[in-house]
Amino acid sequence: MRKLLRKPSPAMVIACLALFVASTGTSIAASHYLITSTKQIKPSVLKHLRGVKGAKGAQGLTGSIGATGATGAGGATGATGAAGATQVVKRYAVGSAGPNFSQAIATCNAGETVTGGGADYDGFTGAAIPVVRWNAPSPYGKDSTVPTGWTATIDNRGPSGTVTALAWVMCAQP
Repeated sequence: MRKLLRKPSPAMVIACLALFVASTGTSIAASHYLITSTKQIKPSVLKHLRGVKGAKGAQGLTGSIGATGATGAGGATGATGAAGATQVVKRYAVGSAGPNFSQAIATCNAGETVTGGGADYDGFTGAAIPVVRWNAPSPYGKDSTVPTGWTATIDNRGPSGTVTALAWVMCAQP
C-alpha cells in the first residue's frame, strides 16, 4: 500500500521561503561587505592608522643564555644512615611429595632480612598437574611479626601422581 505525501500548508510554504531568504541575505551581506584587503579601505583612514603607535614598554631584564647565579652556601651534614646489606643469598627448601599437595618453607638465618621469595614445584609423578596455590612471606598476615622466610604450597590438579613443592627466599645479610 502506497502512502501519499500531504500537500504542504500555506504557512509551511511561507516559513520555508522566509528561511531561504534569510539565509541567502546573510551570505550576500558577508560577501559584499567583508574586508579582504587594504584596497577596500579609504586611503585617508590608512594614513591615519600608520601614524598611531602605543607607548614604549618598560625595559626587561638582561641576561645571557646559560647564565647561572652564584652558588649558595652548603647545608649541614646529615646523620650517618644505617649500614646496608653486604650480601644477598638465596635459600631453598623442598617439601615432601604428596598426592594432593606439597608445602615447603624456606627460612633465612638469624640476623638476615627477607627481601623476597618464590614458589615452584620440584617434581611430579604420574598424571599429576602441579599448580601453585600459595606463594607468600612466612609468617603471613597483617598482624604477624616480621617475615623470617617464604612459604610455597603446590596443589595436584591431576587425576593421580604426586607433587613436590619448592620454596626459595632471598635473604639480605648485614
